[in-house]
Amino acid sequence: MFNFEGEDKVVNHRGDVMAEKQNGEWSTKEQEILDWISENSGEKVRARTAKGHYVKDDPNTPENEAWTTKIKKKATRKKKAD
Repeated sequence: MFNFEGEDKVVNHRGDVMAEKQNGEWSTKEQEILDWISENSGEKVRARTAKGHYVKDDPNTPENEAWTTKIKKKATRKKKAD
């Protein structure tokens, strides 16, 4: 139905931009898209190296390398033992 394109756009199956992040807030005309974003977006966490150390931001690039998005895993129900 919808997909994230980068960290600041949500597109539909045809590639049309349905929502954009402007000044840290999602901008869209449809509440359905905001609901989808809240269900599927991850939380911002500090980026780590393979050794577990924090990654620092490079001030020479526009992107902040020190933070990354961690995708939330959907909870699955455990089967009850009979």
